[in-house]
Amino acid sequence: MKKIYILLFSVAVVATSSAQVVISQVYGGGGNTGAVYSNDFIELFNRGTAAVSLNGWSVQYASAAGTSWALTALPNVTIQPGKYYLIQQAAGTNAAASLPTPDLDAVTCACTVSGGATPSPQNGIAMAGTNGKVILSNTTTAETTANPTGSQIVDKVGYGSASGFETAATPVLTNSTAAVRNAAGCTDTNDNSSDFTVVAPVARNSASATNACNLSVAQNQIDGLKIYPNPVINGTFYINTNLDSTKEVVVYDVLGKQVVKTSTTNAVNVSNLKGGVYIVKITEEGKTATRKLVIK
Repeated sequence: MKKIYILLFSVAVVATSSAQVVISQVYGGGGNTGAVYSNDFIELFNRGTAAVSLNGWSVQYASAAGTSWALTALPNVTIQPGKYYLIQQAAGTNAAASLPTPDLDAVTCACTVSGGATPSPQNGIAMAGTNGKVILSNTTTAETTANPTGSQIVDKVGYGSASGFETAATPVLTNSTAAVRNAAGCTDTNDNSSDFTVVAPVARNSASATNACNLSVAQNQIDGLKIYPNPVINGTFYINTNLDSTKEVVVYDVLGKQVVKTSTTNAVNVSNLKGGVYIVKITEEGKTATRKLVIK
């Protein structure tokens, strides 16, 4: 086996002041029993409005409680706004689907790299499928602490029992799930536990459709907003606010696809949706908020 199991849209979405390039997806179950893909991967996304160069940057991985960080140096390429960047990492021994063409193949460095850059060969990182942590750094210096901080840390994601994270780690992952940033990568409130949903991985690369985020919308400014029941168990959820006026409601799946759009003062019918995790965007009297919604 590749590893020891260690206990280790275009969617108008809300955001606070945070990183422009973020880690949008983390998957460590590659090639393990029940894996979706044959390789681990780290996916980046530019949620901002300007192109960003990755020259001199790196992605780094450590075990859940570890202080030793494995590093993949990034090439001199630029991520355009609304675009993804897929970094292929170590492979396992069980048959599974290949990733979409990686923008950086950190395993063999044969190197498929967007922009034609050719970084030096380096070993792919074997990431734990359940618990671990990943950082995006604006340097190629490996970190040495369990929960690195400082201006060099562009973004940080801890999953499962990780000791490094933003505010709180995501739930534990499995060989068939990934930590996927909500709103197709746009959401960033600097809280891993609320910014990510644990679902089946769907890797995206620079050839994937552009997802332009609207970061100018103010977040969570609807007074008295309550959504219930959550989880939804009977096909309907309800929205209460202090104003109780007409609301524009849009429901997205975790990949950013719009699945419900309606106007209501209270009840929203989602009986046509399968069980899973969704993002609800609510607009009332010019104010907008988003919430995570679970349907059973």
